[in-house]
Amino acid sequence: MIALQNKTGGTLMGTKAITETIQYWQRHVEAFNSSGLTREAYSKKNRIKVYQLDYWRKKISRISRTRKSDSLSQWLPLQISDEPIDNNSHIELWIGKVRVEIKRGVDSKLLAKLIGTVGTEC
Repeated sequence: MIALQNKTGGTLMGTKAITETIQYWQRHVEAFNSSGLTREAYSKKNRIKVYQLDYWRKKISRISRTRKSDSLSQWLPLQISDEPIDNNSHIELWIGKVRVEIKRGVDSKLLAKLIGTVGTEC
């Protein structure tokens, strides 16, 4: 089952009813995927609306992708030299789908604010 958490590891949706709803739909999505039925046939057989099945299939898929990409994220050691190799040296930082290019002489306060802003949007 999927456990929803925010970036600090806390529960994103904390109520028991919401967790049960997610688990209910996750069971339906898994059953549909293994049923071999069309969306319409599965929905009719299980007395649910097609649009609800579609909504939860997308939502659960999105949650799974996010959890998978989070598990692939890792910290790497970084060695910083006092002098750049050349004047065109830069660092590319990827935050989700956003690329931040950091060049020599960047304002560190502005960079921190930018990364914080981008991080909350991704």
